[in-house]
Amino acid sequence: MTDLSNGVMRLASSGYEHDIRLEHKFAKQLKAILGMQFFVQDSGEDWKRGTDFVVWGLSPTKVACRLRTHDFFLKYPNDFTIRWSRPNGIETEIHKIRKGLVDYLLYGFVDPAETHLVSYFIGNLAVFRNAQVKPSAIRTNDPPDSQLAAYRLDQLPSEFIVKRWPDSGGYTRKGVDDARP
Repeated sequence: MTDLSNGVMRLASSGYEHDIRLEHKFAKQLKAILGMQFFVQDSGEDWKRGTDFVVWGLSPTKVACRLRTHDFFLKYPNDFTIRWSRPNGIETEIHKIRKGLVDYLLYGFVDPAETHLVSYFIGNLAVFRNAQVKPSAIRTNDPPDSQLAAYRLDQLPSEFIVKRWPDSGGYTRKGVDDARP
């Protein structure tokens, strides 16, 4: 069920509302993770220009965030999902990613009590688009308001993951720095 008042789509599904609550609950932590990835301390810049922190080549960078429950972590630790379709035909995340409207994906899992992250990765969606990887599965969401495409990390180029935590279990890629959230 949707409400298109004021041009904004609102889903009347408890799953969607739960996802949004998780993103709001973890917003400060997600911002800190993104800051650690995109802001760097540069002693050369500090010495030359008095600049302690730098964002290199950053025009507006758009990041999609998706947090999943611990049950999904236990079932699908090496998969991530992107909304594939809606029965009403409204564009979904996959359409927006294909159009280049989103630059990165921060995808993570929370603990059973939903108090902290247990795993996350930041994926470069330009690499995702260029790889043209097909989903490993397309599943009907619960509630059945949309379909989700599941992708396996081992099907994507290693350059897709630009950051991940932790280095064991879940999302792992050799040669990528770890950052505790």
